[in-house]
Amino acid sequence: MNVLSMYALIGGYSQAGMEWTDELRQVLTENVDYACDYIRKHFDGVEVSRPQGTYMLFLDCQKWCEAHDVTIDELQKKGVRKGVIWQDGRPFHGAYSIRMNLALPKTLVEEAFERLRKWVFC
Repeated sequence: MNVLSMYALIGGYSQAGMEWTDELRQVLTENVDYACDYIRKHFDGVEVSRPQGTYMLFLDCQKWCEAHDVTIDELQKKGVRKGVIWQDGRPFHGAYSIRMNLALPKTLVEEAFERLRKWVFC
C-alpha cells in the first residue's frame, strides 16, 4: 500500500470521514429529490426513477423524442450546446436514455435543470 492510500483509508474510517460521508449522502439525496421532482413536473414524456446506490440519474426520453420527432443524438447534442454535459445512456441498455451525474453542488443542479427546461425540453 502506498502512503496516499494508507492515509485515505485511515481518513475514511475516522470520525471526520464518517461525518463527511453522512454530509455527502444528504447532499446527494437532496439533489436526487430535486431532479426527480423537476423532471416529473416539467418534462412530459421523460421518465425517471430514483437511483439506487448511485448518484447517476437515468432518464428515459423515448416518449419525449417520439412526440417531438427528435432523435436521442439530437437531444443529447442540444443539451451539450446549452452547457449541460450528460452521458449517452445507450451503453447501459436504454435506446433513448441519458445518464446525468448529480454529484455536484445543488446550485449547479438547479442551473442545469433550468437550462434544460428553457432551451432543451421546450
